Amino acid sequence: MLLQKTEVTKQQARQQRQRCARFAAGTANAIGAADECLFSLLPYAERVRQAASWYEACTQAMLRCNFAPLDEWIRRQACLAAEEHFELEDLLQLLRICRSSAIEIDGWDEDVFSAVDEVINEGLRAIREKVSWNIPDQLNYVKEAQRDLGMRPELIEFDPVASELIRNCERRNGERRETGRNRLALPIRVRCTSQKKQSDEITLTQNVSLSGFYFRTEKNYTLGSHLKVIYPYWTGPGSINREYPARVARLDPLPDRSWGVAVEFLQNLRDKTA
Repeated sequence: MLLQKTEVTKQQARQQRQRCARFAAGTANAIGAADECLFSLLPYAERVRQAASWYEACTQAMLRCNFAPLDEWIRRQACLAAEEHFELEDLLQLLRICRSSAIEIDGWDEDVFSAVDEVINEGLRAIREKVSWNIPDQLNYVKEAQRDLGMRPELIEFDPVASELIRNCERRNGERRETGRNRLALPIRVRCTSQKKQSDEITLTQNVSLSGFYFRTEKNYTLGSHLKVIYPYWTGPGSINREYPARVARLDPLPDRSWGVAVEFLQNLRDKTA
């Protein structure tokens, strides 16, 4: 009898791992397709890890009333976002994508999920001293999703929290259009193919966007020259790297006699599953 119970437990654990893996893959793709969420710039493997850890933390919260893993997940993602100069809306959108994926992909009950929603809201309020974001006392990350559905202006006027977040988002989007890029240090391999003497180097990005990236080098590149770029470039066991066509869009001479190189991708990187 004990052996039979053990086998059932193992089967349940295996099924749970399979459900988590399916959820993580689908959610990682959804995050990657969210153009206005800077978490979409992270490599696919990192997005899968984020989604899987969210799934496991929420499972602990819903089945065992153990909220510590979920609080830790929120703190960890907030620290990552702050380090990379992301903003509050990026984290809120990441949370909403995970939530909607759990309902759509794994069939979670939205009504039962409301208890976890409150834990998440409390966790967001708890990190206020650790980040520079303005997190309102009345923040409801689910309610803010109405902004993405085109909330009517007359309704916004009655919700000062939503109104303030919308103004912040508009200001943030304006700043992004001006700067165009956000700091992310990802390993890359850059190979120049249009010069007589081809160059090949492995380095780190200084900042990235959905359309390209910027890096520092001591090599000589020519404006407009064509590149083959592996982005990101992983060297660990089992790593799968994908090469993209790109070109040198700008060259900046730096004080130490090195160069800042702005690179433009020549294909859509919406599918960042490599």
